[in-house]
Amino acid sequence: MLALTTTTTTLAVGYALHRMTNDPLYARSSEPERGYETQSQLHRGKLGSISPSVFLWGRNEHNVASPQTPESDMVKKPKLAAQFKGAVLRDLVLAETYGAAVDEKGDVLQWGSGFYCSPSATATPRPTLRGYDVLKLTATPHKVFALTRKGEVIVFPSSSERQRLNEEQRRNNSSWWRVWGSTDHGTDHEKIRAEQALAKGERFVSLSAGESHLLALTSSGRSFALPLDLSANVYGQLGVRNVQLLSLHPTSVSSGALRVKLNPDPTLNEARRELPAPPTRIDPLLLPPGATELPVVASQPIAPVSRPRRTDSGVRLHDDEPTHQAMEQDIRFSTVLHELPALREIEIAELVAGARHSLARLSDGRVLGWGANGYGQLGLGSSLSYPSIPAPTEIPLTRCYPKAVRVSCNRIAAGGNLSYFIVDAVDIPTMRETIDLLATGNGQFGGIGNGSWAHQASPVKVKTISGLLEWSETAGKVAPIAIKDITVGNAHIALVLDNAVDQGGVKFGRDVFVWGHNMYHQLGTGKRSNLSTPQHLPPLPYAGLTAPPTAEAVVEATKDQPETERTIGSGTLSPMPHSRMQLAPEIKVGKRLVEEAIVAGDGGSAVYWRILNP
Repeated sequence: MLALTTTTTTLAVGYALHRMTNDPLYARSSEPERGYETQSQLHRGKLGSISPSVFLWGRNEHNVASPQTPESDMVKKPKLAAQFKGAVLRDLVLAETYGAAVDEKGDVLQWGSGFYCSPSATATPRPTLRGYDVLKLTATPHKVFALTRKGEVIVFPSSSERQRLNEEQRRNNSSWWRVWGSTDHGTDHEKIRAEQALAKGERFVSLSAGESHLLALTSSGRSFALPLDLSANVYGQLGVRNVQLLSLHPTSVSSGALRVKLNPDPTLNEARRELPAPPTRIDPLLLPPGATELPVVASQPIAPVSRPRRTDSGVRLHDDEPTHQAMEQDIRFSTVLHELPALREIEIAELVAGARHSLARLSDGRVLGWGANGYGQLGLGSSLSYPSIPAPTEIPLTRCYPKAVRVSCNRIAAGGNLSYFIVDAVDIPTMRETIDLLATGNGQFGGIGNGSWAHQASPVKVKTISGLLEWSETAGKVAPIAIKDITVGNAHIALVLDNAVDQGGVKFGRDVFVWGHNMYHQLGTGKRSNLSTPQHLPPLPYAGLTAPPTAEAVVEATKDQPETERTIGSGTLSPMPHSRMQLAPEIKVGKRLVEEAIVAGDGGSAVYWRILNP
C-alpha cells in the first residue's frame, strides 16, 4: 500500500478557457482563468491548450462510444469524441443503444444506432427536442425524459423513427410554435403531468429511472412515480399501485385512458421461506387414520432464486403481442405522475432509482428503501433479506458504526442492483468528523468496492474512499475529504473526490476513482477484468499535452510545504500515484461556470465539460 499525500498524489494540470466565440466555449493559453495557466507550476514544460472536449469509452456495438469506428465493439480507454470538439454541455447520458446530451442552449442531441435505427448510423449527433430549455436528461431503453428549466417533465421516443410526426401533428405544432415565436422542432413528445396538482411555485427538480419505473422529486420534497411498462411494480419498486395508463391523444394506439392496479408479485418472497420442522411430539388423535407416526417432512429450505424474476402483471393492452409491446414502449403508455402514498407529508431531499428498487433520503439524513432486495440492495440486513420489500423501510446505516458515533446521510446513489450512501459520521466523545462511502447489494462484479466479490445485505464501508483526510489551508488543520460526485451505471461506478484544488499556489484537479463491472471496458483501464477496489485511471488524452510531472518533480515542488500536509496518507491503492485522471474544477468564463464531469452509463462512460449555471 502506498502512503500518498493530497498534494503529491494529484497531477498539476493547467486549465484555461477561451472566451466565448460564436456558440462553443473553448480554451487557449492566452487567457488563464483563476490561475490555471498553461505553464504548470509542477511541470515546467509547455502543457499546451486544453479545449473543452467529450471523451467516451466502453460498449460500442451500437455506435455510442465511438460512432466513427462502427467496426469496433468496444473502446478500451477514454477516446476523444471529435463530434463534440469545443462543446460544453448541460448534461450527457449513455443508454445501451444510444447517447443523448443537452447543449448549452438547452436543446437535445442524440446519436447511436438505437437512435438512428441503423447499424451504419452517422457519427454526427442530431438535434431532436428543441425549444424547451432542457436542463437534465434521464435515459431509458425506449423513452427519454427531459427536465426543463420551468420544472416540467417532457418525454419523447429514443429512436428517430418514432420521433417523426405525422402531417397533422406537424401542422398543429407549427401553428402553436409560431404563436410563441419558435420553430417547429419536429419531434413527437408529451408533457408529463402530476395527478395531484402541484402547489403554486412548486416544480420538479430531479428525475431518476430504473428498468421499469421513473421517480420524480419536486422542489417541496414531494415524491412521485411513473410506470414505464407493466413490470413497473413487480417488486413494489414503484411505491404506488393504482396508476393511469394510455392517456388520450389523436395519435395514441389506445382507445382511451385506462385505470389499472399494478400489484407486487405475491410469490416472490415465498422462495425464501423455510418449511417448518416436524414437531417432536404429537397427539395420536391428530394423526391420519391408520398412521402410527407423523410423516417425515423435508425441512431443507427452498433455494432462493439466483436473480430476480419478472412476472406478468396480468394486464393486457392488446391481444396481439407485438401491438401490446408497442403500446408499452409508446411515450403515451403513461403520462401521469402519481404521488407515493407512503411518503405523503414527508419531506424528501433526494430520490433515486436502481434497476428494480428505490431509495429516498429524508431531510434529516435518514434513508428509506423499497422494491427488489434479492441481492441485499436495500441494505436492510440478513433478517430482512427478502427478494421484495414493497413498503418504504428505513435502512439502518448506524450498524456500520459504534453507538457513540452520530451518523447522517447527505447523498444517495443507485444503479442496477447496487446502492450507495455518502455519510457524515461524528465520533461524539472526540468530535472527530469523517466522510464515508457505504455500499450494499450485488458484489458479483466488484461493485461493493471492499475487495470481495460477495453480495452485501447490509451497508459496508468502501475503505479506499472512506475516512480520507487532507490538510486544509483555510481551516489550518486536517479536514475530511468530501465526495464531489458519484455516478452509477448498471454495475460500474465512477466517483469524484472534492479534494483541494489549490494548495500553496499549486493547482490540482479532482481525483477520480472507478470500480465494478468491466466486461465492455467501461472502466477505461485498458483491461477487461472487473475491479473490486476503487482504482485511478490514466490522465485524459488531451491533444498537445506533454507528459505529466514525475514523482521526483512533485516532491521537489512541494518540499517547502508543511510536513503535516505532505505526509497525510490516503490509503489508496494506485499503480499511478502521480499520473492519473483528474477533472478540472469550476472555472468561470464570462457569466458561465463550467467544470469537468464524469458519467457512468449502460456499459459505457464519458467525461465532458458541464455547465453549472445554465
